[in-house]
Amino acid sequence: MKSMNYFSGNQRNFITLFFLFMLFFVGNAAMCQEKLNAYFDHLFKNRKMMGSVSILHKDSVFYVNSIGYADANSKRKNDSDTKFRIGSVTKTYTAVLTLKAIEEGKLRLDTYLASFYPQIKNANKITVEQLLKHRTGLFNLTEIEGEKIWEQEFHTETEIIKYFEKEKSNFEPNTAYEYSNTNYVLLGFILEKVYSRTFNDLLQEKICVPLKLSNTYFSAETDLNNNEAISYNIQNKYIQNSRVNFSNYPASGGIATTVIELNRFLSALFEGKLVSKKNLELMLPENKGEYGMGIEKLPFENPVGYGHDGRVNNYFSEYWYFPSEKLGIVTLCNAVNIDLFQIQRTLLQYAYRQELTLPDFNKTNDLTRDQFNRIMGTYIKTGGGDTITISSNGRTLICQSAGMGQMYIPLRYKGNNMFVFEKASFQFIVKERKVLVKDGDTVTKYKKL
Repeated sequence: MKSMNYFSGNQRNFITLFFLFMLFFVGNAAMCQEKLNAYFDHLFKNRKMMGSVSILHKDSVFYVNSIGYADANSKRKNDSDTKFRIGSVTKTYTAVLTLKAIEEGKLRLDTYLASFYPQIKNANKITVEQLLKHRTGLFNLTEIEGEKIWEQEFHTETEIIKYFEKEKSNFEPNTAYEYSNTNYVLLGFILEKVYSRTFNDLLQEKICVPLKLSNTYFSAETDLNNNEAISYNIQNKYIQNSRVNFSNYPASGGIATTVIELNRFLSALFEGKLVSKKNLELMLPENKGEYGMGIEKLPFENPVGYGHDGRVNNYFSEYWYFPSEKLGIVTLCNAVNIDLFQIQRTLLQYAYRQELTLPDFNKTNDLTRDQFNRIMGTYIKTGGGDTITISSNGRTLICQSAGMGQMYIPLRYKGNNMFVFEKASFQFIVKERKVLVKDGDTVTKYKKL
């Protein structure tokens, strides 16, 4: 249910090419499709991604593609109807439901949290508006120690509230912004109280049925019989992530949907089919990089765009929507070790005939092909157990652990086969086919398989 920062400065330059989008894309769909298909085949063959993508313009899907397996064991492939858990992208839906409740007189933006949960710290100071905007100071429940184990089991509303209600408050309400899943967990429970309906019932009644979205829903458990994708780490084989019971995050990260239906939801939202024009304006932040109500403003100069991303285990999700162009770009993954920005950018660049070289995943900017080949591969911890896989994203060395839901991390080269990530170091001993991972005072030895 995490949300991540978007882009570095040099990654934004391509966006001016949007002005050419309509000149190229509409008349060259077949050529665009061929190039995009080759790109995504390349990602899958190089074990960079499994998932689905789509491009929508004016409520019409111009491109959709799926690669890899929804279930690697049975070889069941992802397709355009495969459902992915979308993590924090769920928050956009929850914000819509909350504003609809306000339009229907069930809530107000200035309704206090104390009306529902007086036992929570600062509940008499926290409003619905502050919950929507992450300006409450409430501790993020996904950062509580042991949460990765806790989230695997079903919990009731009462149990969830008790789980975080004693956590410290990080700041006084409305004095700062800090992203916290706790805010949207509470909004979901509040909606259930004011309507006396479940979150999924509200999702269906207020959004899915009117928009005819038959593949969008909330459920507590992943259902393999309903064409849902399983989340994997990419190692020398695909390793299934630990289970998550989404009862713990219904309104903050629990929705399952397809790339096509997510794009259709976005189109309907920005076309004024879900909330009033006034409330849509409330959802949208004014400044680049800021968070509004369930929506972030993309840090582009022109055109103006909005988005959100999310992650649960290695379900990664990201959408961009550009209202003036009526253009939606969506990527949903169930395994990935490449930046979703690269994928989103490629969807756009190929669409208007930009000639791009397929990334070379057999080297990095710091290592020759031969040096990289000596380091890359899967390593197992001495004595057995955890494994890590070292690969390339085309620019830098990356590491992905088989631990619970461990996303890939980029490694920065320090010389002499030494790489670092934050305070951890990776010293590769090439001749012995080993790597020593040092994190603080702890050194863990891994042997190459």
